[in-house]
Amino acid sequence: MNANEFRALLQLAISGERTAIEALISLYMPLINRYSVIDGKFDDDCRQYILLHIVMSLKKFVI
Repeated sequence: MNANEFRALLQLAISGERTAIEALISLYMPLINRYSVIDGKFDDDCRQYILLHIVMSLKKFVI
C-alpha cells in the first residue's frame, strides 16, 4: 500500500466508512496484538481497550 492509498483509506475511516475502519484495523492488528501483552501473556481486554480507543479517536484526525 502506498502513501496515497493509505491516505484515501484513512479519510474513509475518519468519515465513518465501516469497511475502511475494518481494513485499517486489520492493517495494524499485528502491532495492536504486540501491545496487548501484559507480563508476558496476551490480554484480550487490553486489545479491546486499544481497539476501542482507536475507533473513538479516528474522528480527531485531520488530513
